[in-house]
Amino acid sequence: LRWLTSQLRAKFNWFRDVAQNDPLLLMDGSEILRENLIAAEVSESDLRSKLREANVKSYEHVLAVTMEPTGVICVLHSDNPDASLDPKMLEGVRRRP
Repeated sequence: LRWLTSQLRAKFNWFRDVAQNDPLLLMDGSEILRENLIAAEVSESDLRSKLREANVKSYEHVLAVTMEPTGVICVLHSDNPDASLDPKMLEGVRRRP
């Protein structure tokens, strides 16, 4: 099945778009990417719930939030105002749906 999927992705752009299996960025720092939330079918309420679950105290503490191909939402955050995210952590993450 994986072989077939990879062959279809290679030959058909429309299939590549439908079978997209890369993580999707939902928040870039404190900025909520609403277009990406819509594409991932995640409400802002669900997003806030995940932020609370990750013990985020302020949007300013968020470094990034991603929706993984498995449907899991990952929250990367820090209480350190000088913290930055290693760009390698977001390799392969789509910034647009």
